[in-house]
Amino acid sequence: MGFSIKFNWVLQIDFEIELVPGSSYNFSKDGNRVFPLQTPIDLIDSSRSAIAKIRIMSFKNLLNKTTGEFQVIKIYSGNEKEVLTNYWIENEK
Repeated sequence: MGFSIKFNWVLQIDFEIELVPGSSYNFSKDGNRVFPLQTPIDLIDSSRSAIAKIRIMSFKNLLNKTTGEFQVIKIYSGNEKEVLTNYWIENEK
């Protein structure tokens, strides 16, 4: 018997709305996870495209689910977005 938990240095979720720097948003992920608090990490979507630099403000583990809140630091665009997307796609392999 054991307990499975993942340590994440990136938040991978799909977002339907336009993110705004400085704003906070809630998230939910299946499984139990640990994120660094108050430390800049990347937000990527399901295709591993880099979306934004964020800061996890809080998270809570429930039965096979992690919920939390993050704050957007900046939205990626242009060359920065392309380089970071390539990085996350390469790290998937």
